[in-house]
This record gives sequence, structure tokens and C-alpha cells, in this order.
Amino acid sequence: MTRLAPSRLAGMAAPMVVWAVHFVLVYSLTGLACADAWKATEWLGVRRLIWALLLWSAVALALIAWLGQRARRMQHRIARDIEAADDARRRELERQCFAARMTSLLALLAAVAVAFTAVPMFVLPDCT
Repeated sequence: MTRLAPSRLAGMAAPMVVWAVHFVLVYSLTGLACADAWKATEWLGVRRLIWALLLWSAVALALIAWLGQRARRMQHRIARDIEAADDARRRELERQCFAARMTSLLALLAAVAVAFTAVPMFVLPDCT
């Protein structure tokens, strides 16, 4: 089992860590763009800052989706194994299944958090 397996604490926290890094990068990039005035440059009619934020948001959402999908697959695999397990092994498998379920729910929460973090770039004015 790897360190970032959905049934381990580090694996359970991984989607929220991706959101936290996204949050820091979005607000850091916005602050740097305001300080250096590179927000005014455009590419294809869209400000360069928005392109950078969209790219980073897409990367964060893809990574969170991958972590959530991996947790769901693990949850289904473990649920099948629980049926054939003896009592001693069943308790450990149920714990792992619960952890995988929580990881997939945290991935969903992290995806919503990334979306809420990304929305202000479209509705708020630049560097006022």
C-alpha cells in the first residue's frame, strides 16, 4: 500500500491539500499581477492573469478528480472483498472502505472549494 492510498490519513487529506495549494497560488498570482501590472496584458482577448488562473484551476480540478476516482475504485474493490472476508479481516476492510469513502467525499468538497475560489476571477474587478 502506498503512502497516499485513499485509506491512509495522508491519502484522505490529499484532495484538501490540493485545494489549499490552489487557494494560495490563486491569491498569490493575483497579488503579484497587481503589483507588477502584468494583469493588463492580453492573449486572445483575455487577460494573461485569467489564463494563468484558469490553467491552474483546471490542473487542480483534474488532480482532485483523479484522487476522488481512485478512492471510489478502492471503495468498490474493498466492498467486494468484505463479502468474502472472515471476521478478523472484515474489521480492517470496513475501516479501509470507510476511509476510501471519506476520501471521495473530501475530493468532492475540495472540487467545490476550488470552484468557489476560482469564481471571483470572473466577477470581481482587477486590482482596485
